[in-house]
Amino acid sequence: MRTLVALWLSGLALAALPTAPALAQEAGPRTRPAFAVDADAERLVREAGLACDVRRAELRGHDARGDGLYEIACREGAGYLILDARPPVVHPCLMLQGIRLDRRPGRMRQANPPQCQLAGNTDPVPELMARARDAGIDCEIDAVAVLGLDADRHPLIEVGCRDRAGAWLEGTDSHIVTSCLIVVAQGGECGFTDPAERAREVELWLADTAAADCDVTEAVFRGRTPDSEVYEVRCRGSSGLTFSRTDDRVIDVRTCEEGAAVGRPCALTPPPPDAPDRR
Repeated sequence: MRTLVALWLSGLALAALPTAPALAQEAGPRTRPAFAVDADAERLVREAGLACDVRRAELRGHDARGDGLYEIACREGAGYLILDARPPVVHPCLMLQGIRLDRRPGRMRQANPPQCQLAGNTDPVPELMARARDAGIDCEIDAVAVLGLDADRHPLIEVGCRDRAGAWLEGTDSHIVTSCLIVVAQGGECGFTDPAERAREVELWLADTAAADCDVTEAVFRGRTPDSEVYEVRCRGSSGLTFSRTDDRVIDVRTCEEGAAVGRPCALTPPPPDAPDRR
């Protein structure tokens, strides 16, 4: 399965947020009757291959070439600005708004002024929240943002969680979920998840296991085996641990000494000065 972190690192995953075309300055506005605008909207949705049941459409203007720019609101989800070119040029309102919901103190902001105006198109936060819930994110969401587009032109979304690690969402319907523990370890960035939240996330995983008494101060993703993910943690006041996680279950918990003996040394917890070098 393609991972979005690999795409991030290759430079292929993210495109700049789309910018709606500038409208031409005209002596007098061009108008079309409502029934013609509605017919144009239905045609553009079909030509662009969009899953949109058109609820309302308006002609916003024309670009310098005379192509009409239509705003379309869908019955479900955020709508689009579509330039009636050949082929149609689609600008998802979800991307154009550039809104970042951030409920942390002093962090609520709106990056760009809205460019979509119809009801349902001006605030992408409900759409982003719904995508996060549909993808299985069950934390208390305190931040959402559209980071850009993935290689298939789907929105790349970051979700932040209160006191837990957030995630990136990508793919059709945003159902490919990558924990920020993995994103950060592989060179990506999660602006809504700090190291303490990553540690708290792993501490929740370790509850009701043999490592439940570990007060996690730092947690990192170390890699994958054919059937699990490998993590390392530093425990407050004691040696660290490594463990594997598969199907949301923690398995193969080892102290750093036990891990070093089987070729899984700890990096967060340095070995004692007299420990043999097992590299």
